[in-house]
Amino acid sequence: MSIFRKITLLFLASLLLMLAIGYQMERLNRENAEIAVTQKYLQEARELFVLLASTEPGSLGTELAAMGLESVSGRTAQGARIILEQPHSFGALKILRNPLGDYLLQIRYMENTLLLRDDDLQRKLGKQWLPTTLVGLDIALLAAIFFIILAMLAPLRRIAETMRAFAGGDFGRRTDVRSRDEIGEVAATYNEMAQHLQELIAARSELLRDIGHELRTPIAKGLFALEKMPQSGDRQQLQRCFRELERLTGELLQIEKLEATGTLRRERTDAETLILLALSKTMAEEEQVAIAIHEGFTLDGDPEYLALALKNLIENALKYTDALPVRISVFRNVICVANPGPPLQREIAHYLQPFSRDAQARRREGFGLGLSIVTKVLERHGFRLAYDYNEGLHRFCIHF
Repeated sequence: MSIFRKITLLFLASLLLMLAIGYQMERLNRENAEIAVTQKYLQEARELFVLLASTEPGSLGTELAAMGLESVSGRTAQGARIILEQPHSFGALKILRNPLGDYLLQIRYMENTLLLRDDDLQRKLGKQWLPTTLVGLDIALLAAIFFIILAMLAPLRRIAETMRAFAGGDFGRRTDVRSRDEIGEVAATYNEMAQHLQELIAARSELLRDIGHELRTPIAKGLFALEKMPQSGDRQQLQRCFRELERLTGELLQIEKLEATGTLRRERTDAETLILLALSKTMAEEEQVAIAIHEGFTLDGDPEYLALALKNLIENALKYTDALPVRISVFRNVICVANPGPPLQREIAHYLQPFSRDAQARRREGFGLGLSIVTKVLERHGFRLAYDYNEGLHRFCIHF
């Protein structure tokens, strides 16, 4: 889970908690207010019923003013909610709360109805807004902090995108974050590191290219000199060594080119064509390889590099097989190369590293680079290499 999502979840949890606290405070305030209003209006209602029974109608207004009650129009009670309703011997009383938050006392005595409001009581109740307002301000402050944190962390997204692009082979990518805080320091450190790594990668690529090109001259001279030697077992052994060196140098230069540029000449190729292209790069005889196409398919990739990877799997199988032919099988989106042989001495991950070989394999030709080249090519394409060993049979499968 990303840090932005975590912060958002924390903010939402805090916001819900503050809203719940605000709601509970508002409910408690309203309940306490209604209790206070009910007590005050019930007391005043008892006095009013006595006044209505004993006082002349002309002096009622003076008595109401003395009690702090104000007569209001009927429109004030429109849409009001009944808080309390009680019958009386000669009428009834109601305590109401209108949509504006005013508490009203309605007295019905005989044929007369009074709608009253206690302004002093309303002013006292109005002072209860402070806790709810503070909760609202706290929610606003929480939202402001949330957006400020998001704005401060937003450069991390650009840094992460730049780093992913660098990891994907765009070694020239740099981040443009220039803030003066810790995130800015991270961005500056990354730019310095990326520059240093780009220089190291360029130096390594140049060195390998130079070594590859320089090796080709002595290899060619050695092969030319061997042509003048008389036929013998030593001459044939030297020729095989020189040819292996020549092949290895060419493959290393191809892989280095792929690593340095990252460019693939992608095109649609069917599995059978890819196998024939790979076999054309090997020195295998026709009877050494058996091909079984159970279900053909087409794939999208660079046929030269994919043929190089498949060729290395075929040559690896030919080199270490206990019996011929080596079998190439084609299934749906899968090409497998299988050969019989003893089990590996280590986990397959060990042999996918450059120059990794068993002690027994050191007596055979090769440099332990075949599977490493296969892995590099497939990783660049986004394909997968799978291996299993069952009943004495090694099987390497490329999943396209």
